Amino acid sequence: MDSEKIIRSLRLQLVIERIAIASIALVLAATWAVGHIKSGKSVILVDGKAVACVVSRGDAEDVLTQIKRDTGCNPSEIEFQQDVRVARAPRDAQPISRHMALCTVRGVVCPLAPRWAIIVNSKPVVGLPDKQTAGDALEQAKSKYGSLVTNIAEEPQFKEEVTVDYIPVPTRLFCQTAEDALKVLFADNPVEVGSAVYTVKNGDIAISIASRNGLKLSDLEALNPGVNLARLAIGDKLRIKITKSSAKLTVVVRDQSEKTQPIPAPVQRVSSAQLYEGDSTTLSPGKDGERRVKVATVYENGRKVGSEVISEEILKEPSPKRIAVGIKHRR
Repeated sequence: MDSEKIIRSLRLQLVIERIAIASIALVLAATWAVGHIKSGKSVILVDGKAVACVVSRGDAEDVLTQIKRDTGCNPSEIEFQQDVRVARAPRDAQPISRHMALCTVRGVVCPLAPRWAIIVNSKPVVGLPDKQTAGDALEQAKSKYGSLVTNIAEEPQFKEEVTVDYIPVPTRLFCQTAEDALKVLFADNPVEVGSAVYTVKNGDIAISIASRNGLKLSDLEALNPGVNLARLAIGDKLRIKITKSSAKLTVVVRDQSEKTQPIPAPVQRVSSAQLYEGDSTTLSPGKDGERRVKVATVYENGRKVGSEVISEEILKEPSPKRIAVGIKHRR
């Protein structure tokens, strides 16, 4: 009986020893595997494409952390617009220095951080520290161009769909003040998108033609070599550039003005049997009338783009000019 107990005890001890040895081996293998992975070459993938290979996974993670830290924000709140991952590098991949990897990856990723954003046509264009600053920037944008007209017809409006929301914003779009935001919103470097031919009309002068088409007088001269811009004639053809504004926001302002205009006297023709065919005579000279017209001139970011009549009031009805037209046959 005692011998059976001893045998069972020895067997149990053997099982325990085997389990302990297996556990130690498993821990050692896991430790080796983790160390091998961390010390092995790693590649940083951006949207599935290998961008940089470094000597270890730790170096790769340090590169990504440094990019987040360089934004000036808390690295824990930074995410990337792209899908950025670290993976084991192929055996034949050649690692580069951490500095070169940092420069390479920084050039292809876009760090995002949550901010109050001014969103234009569903796209964030400026990130600001709080909602109040974003609202101030939009009000200052309206005031910037609304103050350029003397008789504003209504509150300035935005041509685009504009909203403010708290969303992840590219860190390169961050501004600290409303004034800085305005510089971004209205940074206007016109982009040439084509050319056209302008026909000179009555009253046109070179400087006004250039201004209406967003050009300097020197630009108009360069586009039309050999043309004397000081001696333009009606019907002359001038080459102009068609440009597109790069401003991210368009403020529409309507300037209201009032003026009086003559109403030309209508002409009434009556048949006369006293006059031969082809002859005519004025029976009554008629008189022009007068009307008062309210006109709204439309400006976009300070540039005139058109006008429209809001209302008109007849001040004096015109009296018709009556002309007798001969119907008598000649013999």
